[in-house]
Amino acid sequence: MLLKFIAWVRGSIARQFQLVFGTITLLMMLVALPAIVLTELSTGSGGAINVSGSMRMQSYKLALAVADPFSDFEARELKTTRACEEFGAKLVSRGLLNGIQQTEGDEAYRQYKALKARFENDIRPLAEASIRNFEARRRIVTEIPSFVEDVDRFVQTLETGLNERLALLKWLLAVILSGALGVSWLMLRVMKKSIFEPISEIGSAANAVRRGDFSVRARVGVPNEIGRLSSAFNYMVDELGRLYGNLEAEVARKTRDLNRRNEGLQLLSRVGQSVRYGERFEAEGLSAILDEACRLMEAEGACVRVGAGESSYVLAKSSGWDAMDRVVIQTVALSETTPQAGMLELGFHAESLEKWQTDLSLALAQSVGRSIERVTRQLDDRRLAVLEERSTIARELHDSIAQSLSFSRIQMHRLKIFVERNEPRDKVLSTVNELSQGISTAYSQLREVLTAFRLQISSAGLNGAIEETTDEFRNRTGLPVTVRNTLVGIELSPNEQVHVIHILREALINVEKHARATEILVTMSRRESGAVVLTVEDNGVGIPEQAGRYRHFGLTIMRERAEALGGELTIERAAPEGGTRVILTVPHGNSGEQKR
Repeated sequence: MLLKFIAWVRGSIARQFQLVFGTITLLMMLVALPAIVLTELSTGSGGAINVSGSMRMQSYKLALAVADPFSDFEARELKTTRACEEFGAKLVSRGLLNGIQQTEGDEAYRQYKALKARFENDIRPLAEASIRNFEARRRIVTEIPSFVEDVDRFVQTLETGLNERLALLKWLLAVILSGALGVSWLMLRVMKKSIFEPISEIGSAANAVRRGDFSVRARVGVPNEIGRLSSAFNYMVDELGRLYGNLEAEVARKTRDLNRRNEGLQLLSRVGQSVRYGERFEAEGLSAILDEACRLMEAEGACVRVGAGESSYVLAKSSGWDAMDRVVIQTVALSETTPQAGMLELGFHAESLEKWQTDLSLALAQSVGRSIERVTRQLDDRRLAVLEERSTIARELHDSIAQSLSFSRIQMHRLKIFVERNEPRDKVLSTVNELSQGISTAYSQLREVLTAFRLQISSAGLNGAIEETTDEFRNRTGLPVTVRNTLVGIELSPNEQVHVIHILREALINVEKHARATEILVTMSRRESGAVVLTVEDNGVGIPEQAGRYRHFGLTIMRERAEALGGELTIERAAPEGGTRVILTVPHGNSGEQKR
């Protein structure tokens, strides 16, 4: 059984680390719990020592009140009675009793009971009798020194117990440190043997393969993750060696054709990076593309003409376009569906073109046309997104920061009036605290606004932005987030994507702040009607009856964003026992038609 367990652990690096960290956790719990108890007891003993130490001074205060020769009968009676009451209150105070283990076997508790009994049976009656009886006054003056000695012994007993507990606490902390160091050393040994050394061997083998040595193999050790990686690496090297032997003959036969196709693909891939409609320096980049196209297709010159009829103009042209002579101009439309978008003109000496030239010119024209159309649409979307984001920023600033600053301004005016009127210090400090709280609130709201509007949609699109947002939330909070995304090949406009990601981030922030959830599910799907649906569901405490009160503008902004998309936002309980579900429905195809 033990051998099976050892083999099971060695079969996975993850299980080895789980075992090591589990051992660390168990060791910490076994030693930390007694340390916490000792610390709590030591805290109570410290308070008891302070109270019992003050009892010595209180004893002398009682003696002074009894034997005061300068006070009349009423004053001495008042002082004596008050001193007895104060001493009795200290005997039963919580600070003293919390530091004593109230068991018969505890020496401090026995001394406390004796001290309390002597005070109640001897000291207090003598003190009360000394108010009118001179003999009782003389006796209590002689009793006080021995009573103070009893108090001193009691204090010493408390100090001895505290020192013993502190010594035990130091020993426990030393055990914790030693155990943690030992287990950490063991963990480093496991990491070195199971991870670092095998990965270093695989890296060395990969370098050898990069130099062309396909005979090298990685050592396959324990059948864990690294062992399986080594096996897969060896299989890959075998396949590479086999393919490399056959590839040389194939490359020699198709070199020219592949180079031509490769150059054509590279040319088309650079079109989208070079075309930016209406910008001179990007038009120059397109001219460089046309020069390369002329070289590749053996043309004398080329130009891109935008528009139709008399309103058309040359957007970009190759360097040999103006110097062409006795050539045949071949024209290709930039868009099959929109002829007025423009055309690509090419000059050749030949009357007819080969198929590869025709195909490449058609692909180049369509790529340029799509790039111009895409950039134009993106510019319009960005303008719309900027206008809507400005409106949203203004609303959020008005609903949050502006109100907080207005409150702070009122408090500042009140503070000025209080200072001018020499109002009491407590009243001034209260106003200052309210002003400080208002400024802190405004600062926190400003940070929230800044965080919200730093959002950018990368080239990965909506799906990539969803993954980045959930990964950032998962890394920041440690909460498990499951993403189910079925939107394959479906994209919203940049403006719609920004709104969807803002609503997703706000929903996740609400889960973090209020839900106390342990599981979160984010779903992106598409309905039969074509609508895109974002769902954020958690298993937390559930949404309150008046959800808008805990954050007076967050849910409002989420709903306004949903309205800007022409969609609908629904917030409901996921189950009767708890949980919250946020559902955003966006009609697909509304790009550029959102509500303003």
